Amino acid sequence: MNESQVTRRRPVWIALSALWLDTEIEPGELENIARVMIDSGLTNEELREAYLIEVAPVVYRNLLSVAGEWQGFDEEWLCAEIARNLRERPRRTRWLGWFFLTRRTMTYATEDHWESLMDIVRRHRA
Repeated sequence: MNESQVTRRRPVWIALSALWLDTEIEPGELENIARVMIDSGLTNEELREAYLIEVAPVVYRNLLSVAGEWQGFDEEWLCAEIARNLRERPRRTRWLGWFFLTRRTMTYATEDHWESLMDIVRRHRA
């Protein structure tokens, strides 16, 4: 992934990471996340990849933790970890996102929100 792609995806990564915080997501928050997704100009497929392949492998453990992060992930850490995963472990990272069992472990608590986000994105793009 080149620097231009990282710059374009960074706001999406930060916005999507909120799905894995140990807090309730309010409808207004979903609208804000969806707005970032729309403004990115990424296709629906690229957004799904950002969700499954880029963000989920880095932050999913937060919801498995007894005392998970609830205020927000450090943006520099988040983006550096995503970039590192994509650079150093591209096959493993893709496998985690697309293999059913690992995908389910990473997204069990976020998939409903993801579907709501994509409904908003599709509605705005129509």
